[in-house]
Amino acid sequence: MSLNDAADVATIAQFVFWLALTFGSGFLIIGYMRKMRPVWKRFTDNVARNVAVISTERQPMDHEADLLERVGYFKIKRMTSDERNLNLIRGFVLLVVGYSPDSKVYKATLAYAKANDLPIIVFSGKHRLSNEDRDELKNYSFSSLCETELRLVSDVFAVMSTFPEAKRDAS
Repeated sequence: MSLNDAADVATIAQFVFWLALTFGSGFLIIGYMRKMRPVWKRFTDNVARNVAVISTERQPMDHEADLLERVGYFKIKRMTSDERNLNLIRGFVLLVVGYSPDSKVYKATLAYAKANDLPIIVFSGKHRLSNEDRDELKNYSFSSLCETELRLVSDVFAVMSTFPEAKRDAS
């Protein structure tokens, strides 16, 4: 075998190696994309769903609702502390409620979430939960307690990107 023949064999082997590496990588990437497509589709569908931000008697949620709107991922519907507004929360897939001690709105919202298997995030802010309210919240699997705004954004994002899409229509 001459030097030119050896160079040609080395060139062909190098070409075959890079060709196999390119196609192998391509197949791996395509397989990964096919596997992850449903995950990313679910993520993009979920974060566009409606979130109800509900104020209570002593916990206005205006600042928190503004913060969630500025994030840009979520559709926020603000609700005041009037108990009559609780009739309007049908169709939402996540409830964020401000906590204030002995709040009728808080208790009614938590009861609604439990009855409909909806996730609920309780924002306590400067208020400390009573032992009774804390125990009731801990007994509900789809609940989260937040004390700071950053944690609220994180929890809303986590819930909205992981919970299955609801089949209810938002009102």
